[in-house]
Amino acid sequence: MTPTVTAILVAADGADYLRLTLQAIAAQTRRPDRLLVAQVGANPVTSGVITASAPAEHVRIGARAGFGAGIEAALQAGGPPASEGDWLWLLTTDSAPAPDALERLLVAVDAAPSVMIAGPKQMQWDAPDYLHSYGESMTPFGTAVELAEPELDQAQYDRTSDVLGVAAGGMLVRDSLWRQLGGFDPALRAVDDALDFCVRARLAGHRIQLVPAARVRSAGPAGPGSRLLGAAATPGRRARFARAAQLYRRLVYASPVLLPVHWLSILPLGVVRAIGQLLRKRPGAAPAELVAAIVAFTTCFAGVARARHRLRRTRVTGWAAIEPLRLSWSDVRHRRALLRDNGRDPGRRLPVRFFTGGGFTVVLVTAVVGLVLAWPRVGASALSGGGLLPLGDLRSLWASVGWGWHPLGTGFTGPADPFALVLAVLGSITFWHPSAALVGLWVLAPAIAALGGWLAASRWTLRPGLRVVGALAWVLAPTLLVALDTGRPAAVLVHLAAPFALLAATAARRSWTASATLALLAALMLACAPSLLPLFVLAWVVALVATMLGADRRRIVRLLPLPLPAVVLIAPVALQQARLGHALAVLADPGVVLPASAAPDLAGLPAPIVQLVQLFTGWPEWLGQTWAVLAAPTGLTGAAAVAVVLALVLPLLLLGAVGLLWPRRTLPFRAGLIGAGALLLAVLDTRFVVAGVGIQPVALWPGAALSLTWLGLIECAVGGLDRLASGVRLESGARAAGAVRAARPAFAAGVGLLAVACLAVAGAPLLVAALAGTSPVRAGAATTAPALVAAEAARRPSIGLLTLTGQPDGGVRQQLSRGSGRTLEQLSTLQTTGTVPDDLAAARVAAALVQPSGDDVRTDLAALGVEYVLLRPAAADADAASRAVTAQAAAVLGSSDVFAAASRTASGTLYRVASPMPRVVVQGPANTGTPVGLAVLAIQVLVLALTLLLALPTGRLAARFRPDAALAAPRSDVQATRRAQESLGRPLALGPRPLAAPREVVP
Repeated sequence: MTPTVTAILVAADGADYLRLTLQAIAAQTRRPDRLLVAQVGANPVTSGVITASAPAEHVRIGARAGFGAGIEAALQAGGPPASEGDWLWLLTTDSAPAPDALERLLVAVDAAPSVMIAGPKQMQWDAPDYLHSYGESMTPFGTAVELAEPELDQAQYDRTSDVLGVAAGGMLVRDSLWRQLGGFDPALRAVDDALDFCVRARLAGHRIQLVPAARVRSAGPAGPGSRLLGAAATPGRRARFARAAQLYRRLVYASPVLLPVHWLSILPLGVVRAIGQLLRKRPGAAPAELVAAIVAFTTCFAGVARARHRLRRTRVTGWAAIEPLRLSWSDVRHRRALLRDNGRDPGRRLPVRFFTGGGFTVVLVTAVVGLVLAWPRVGASALSGGGLLPLGDLRSLWASVGWGWHPLGTGFTGPADPFALVLAVLGSITFWHPSAALVGLWVLAPAIAALGGWLAASRWTLRPGLRVVGALAWVLAPTLLVALDTGRPAAVLVHLAAPFALLAATAARRSWTASATLALLAALMLACAPSLLPLFVLAWVVALVATMLGADRRRIVRLLPLPLPAVVLIAPVALQQARLGHALAVLADPGVVLPASAAPDLAGLPAPIVQLVQLFTGWPEWLGQTWAVLAAPTGLTGAAAVAVVLALVLPLLLLGAVGLLWPRRTLPFRAGLIGAGALLLAVLDTRFVVAGVGIQPVALWPGAALSLTWLGLIECAVGGLDRLASGVRLESGARAAGAVRAARPAFAAGVGLLAVACLAVAGAPLLVAALAGTSPVRAGAATTAPALVAAEAARRPSIGLLTLTGQPDGGVRQQLSRGSGRTLEQLSTLQTTGTVPDDLAAARVAAALVQPSGDDVRTDLAALGVEYVLLRPAAADADAASRAVTAQAAAVLGSSDVFAAASRTASGTLYRVASPMPRVVVQGPANTGTPVGLAVLAIQVLVLALTLLLALPTGRLAARFRPDAALAAPRSDVQATRRAQESLGRPLALGPRPLAAPREVVP
């Protein structure tokens, strides 16, 4: 008796696909005996298309129903089968079969009576010559795997016969088997419903076969039937459904003994896999792993119990029978290797050649020279002077991050500067003595700068000589030399991080690793120099707009989260400053407030004009004393020295102009734009005042912005030199062309080294400042308090020291510190910008100590916990008012019976309170002592940790663990291959070579 075939079409919205699918069913050479249609939802357009095809039955199901539910509804409406040999042909909206598809399926199952399920080749809808799906299997851990790659069909998979499963679209299944197994599992309405059904059929003792001659077109994830067949609109949803289905099947297939173990392991494995997705540079899949684990852990009980009962009732063979149809671990590794090869970035990248191209040599030489020049600082326990203070112990470093108590003055509770986290990480490198990290930074800064400069230059040229020029120019940048000489650790870190940020920025749109690295480096630079915030925001917005207007808008997902690490670090301080009415104070430089030196005298020009010239030549400030000491023997003093130093930068400026203006050089032009924007920001910084030292207002330091200007200038100069090396004419026409070409690289390198030599001459006084003793940065002690106070602080950490310094207006500036004195991580821009003012009680005590009033200040000192007073001497170049108030304070303190002179050193005269009253200093909550502190720390740690996981340079690991199911080839690849076929007259294949076919098994 000839078997009957019932075609069941589950139709979702998508009239164009549906109309073509119905026409394809009607055009079959062996037409189905009846057509049952289950419409998902009630779209009138879809209903009209279905009604026009005149199906035997047309039923409607809910809009959220799955593919299996649609088949069951259609079968119930169609009634019982005519005979035991009837077949069901399962189709969806975008499953358009070839005219002979059903005929070939029936021929295949008629030749093999033991076959109860047959599957056709699923071809791509827009490219019918390319495979979409052809057979399914599982890894040993149960991950669903498509056996065929999305590539040109050249019969490379036709030898595959028995398989573990076939896709649902186009599946031909015996009606009796469908009813015996109960159809698709209703708990798998999204993914793996067909695979699970085929696994249960295999365990019930039946065969499943692929029919290569039968073809069905499928739109895949882009089609309207994707929700029914398991795909979803976004990769994240597809990943969530796939993982949830895998966990569900694992619980259904597990032995009763291991079932509790599998269930308890769901949540821990979800966390581990989410971290793994970040390491694989798939951040969109990380939330999917967590959500899928939570859903499977909490809602699987009823469905798993029913599925296990159904499986136990129908199973007649053991799992060993289907083991040969699974992918072995060797096959899994082979597939991942192929995906890794296909996933390599095809973009153009210049080879680095660090060891063979001069990079290692220039870094090593720079490290040795830097060690020699910084020899007086080598081995110091800490550095002091300028903007440097020692660091506290490891506990103090990490207690200063986040939101908590700040022991400044009488203390206050509030957010810490982001720079405190940078110092905590830096100090943890030398955890046994955190201050040694700053010493190491000062000694190794030239070598680190050389490495960054060399790598940045390697992005623009292949020539080793020009890369060395870029490295040396970055080491000799005035911003780095001035920052090292004046003791500005934040500015030093910005300068060292800038070239690495540039490298990450060039690849941020193509790589999650580069994007996350850029996010971390941007957070580091903004934590060290918040004044760069406007420039970074502008660059981010421009990058977003350019990406949206570009050819590949999907890359914008790697740019959108770039600001997150910086936002979570800066937001607490910004909100606090805004709440207290000082919103712009968030741009203040962290650390010690250090006024910049005044502009030099240059041929009688106004100071603002001289300062602009100074900034345009890359100098953030003029260190007149350094030049005066070392340049006096040469006769270069005053305006002559200023003119010579500024002029020595002109060669590099000219080379930068060559690279910027040379035609067809877009990369140097972009670097030049960044440098120009940073230069404008540096000029604005010198006009913006948010902090002060005593009565002296202090503008933002322009050095951080000038570092970016200098970076753009160097990259343009390297680009210009590279063009000179390939295009300049040095010889007359009589000389051989080969000699001319050979001389070009040497000439370009010589010009670059000449510019570097000019920079070395200009910065010579700063380079040898440590050896000559002209730098304020010197080796110092690990404490800032006088030795007597530091010794007593070892027993009583809360002991108070009040430091008094005379001011030009005739007043005094007080500073209250505790224990061994102030450390760098304790400082806060909330105090230096006046957002949290100094305690009025300390100000009243200071006023009473410098003016004889006859009042007993012992009670006020006890209230502040002050037992020592340090009166700093007036500086040698101090004005008369400062000298007078210092002398008056010394007279008052010396004649008071409240104080007794304790010691006299170069740092000032130390007085002890004669009979101190007992006082217990109240300590505020730590950074983990309040809900706000815990929330701030948790958010910062979470965002930074996730970004760090993404930034880890896993390389091969990231590609090795790509998803098992590959995506369809882009249409552009399809068209290109077709053109190649037409031109060569032979077929070409896209994608990797096929896998070995699983062995055939007949239970």
